[in-house]
Amino acid sequence: MTNRETARGLVVALAFLAGCSSGSQGEAPSDAGGGTIDGAATGAADGGLLHIDRSGLTNVGTTQALDYGDPNLWVCRAGTDSNPCYGDHGELDATELLPDGSRQVLKHQRATDPKFDCFYVYPTVYLSGSGNQTNLSDDSYVLDALMAQGARMSELCEVYAPLYRQVILTPGAPAAATDAGTAASAANATNASEGGAPPPLLSGSAATLALGDVRNAFKYYLDHFNKGRKFVLMGHSQGSGMLIGMMQQDVDTAAAVRSQMISAILLGGGATTLAAQRTGGTFMNIPTCSTPGETGCVVAYSSFDVTSPPGSNTLFGIAPSGQQTDCTEPGALAGDDAGVYGGSYFPTHIANPLLAPSTSGPDAGTAFVLYRNAFQGQCIAENGLSYLQITDLVKPGDPRGQPPYRSDSAESLGFGLHLVDWNLPMQELIAIVSQQAAKAVP
Repeated sequence: MTNRETARGLVVALAFLAGCSSGSQGEAPSDAGGGTIDGAATGAADGGLLHIDRSGLTNVGTTQALDYGDPNLWVCRAGTDSNPCYGDHGELDATELLPDGSRQVLKHQRATDPKFDCFYVYPTVYLSGSGNQTNLSDDSYVLDALMAQGARMSELCEVYAPLYRQVILTPGAPAAATDAGTAASAANATNASEGGAPPPLLSGSAATLALGDVRNAFKYYLDHFNKGRKFVLMGHSQGSGMLIGMMQQDVDTAAAVRSQMISAILLGGGATTLAAQRTGGTFMNIPTCSTPGETGCVVAYSSFDVTSPPGSNTLFGIAPSGQQTDCTEPGALAGDDAGVYGGSYFPTHIANPLLAPSTSGPDAGTAFVLYRNAFQGQCIAENGLSYLQITDLVKPGDPRGQPPYRSDSAESLGFGLHLVDWNLPMQELIAIVSQQAAKAVP
């Protein structure tokens, strides 16, 4: 089996760097106790907010469907007393590093009356073991991804982020490609000549269970929270793959639901189109985004540094014959054809050490540091690959210091800049959604 064939099986589940570390990493605490699968709300806090207590979710098992009526199964949703996506306690505040060496703190300002929703699915955050993650009592590793990615969209929308029994990926485990052969991989095999009929979405019971959770969470969101509002779908890697699987069955072929979708941000997940087209491949009816403000479309890419382009071991940018991996350059979609990114956010603390960059960022008293105009992006299509090429514009001696965006081990394993797909053009992603929503939401 070639590296590229292997990549097609791994591309979605390999969400964050597995790293070359020894020892067990990524498991939530395994306290004794049964899991609450069909638990109702655990009581109301002051102000009528539902109280969050996940101590009963240490083992939710794999034999029953999760009941998303339990507020503990949502990391972010409206109406609870614990919502990190709001950033009310500084979780999203950033220290902007200015070119003259000075700094300023920017407080996150969430939308107080958002007119649309964002539904976010996190990437692989459990990197030790096999099968599905059934201990949902500790969300610290989930927050690594959520806060660095979808949570910042709360300045525009109400963010809904469910927990799910994701596929656990252990580096080098031979079963990984089977259990984690996910939606994007199968979607890429869709043949347009078959009238868009999708193939089996997942191979492996672990991936099937994870996809079932995401589909059930989205259905619960539509039935109980949505109330006819427009929404944005957001994910990364395994999260993007699960969204792809869900979208193929519940959005792409469902015109009524599709009409509510403002856009889908599916980063690092291997979505494809037919060569030189905007549909086909992954979706039959949902195109890739091509102009600022366009709605009902997909934003997707996988990023690599200009000094370290995809090699023979690349895990991203690969598509089957006759197709191409999606690359929608965020700067162009935000209205900046130069592709210089106006705001790149990097976390100052990461709970899972396997996900930390090779070089630490500057000390700051906030959850994030912010670099402006530090990166430039350009979509590259060559040698059968399609990817977002990133150029670091910060010169040696810059008072801001070098941005903490590279991981030597990640890049050596073929991940490229996968860990920071969201971080680099964050301000552009926000601008894209803002422009889309301005057109889509009355």
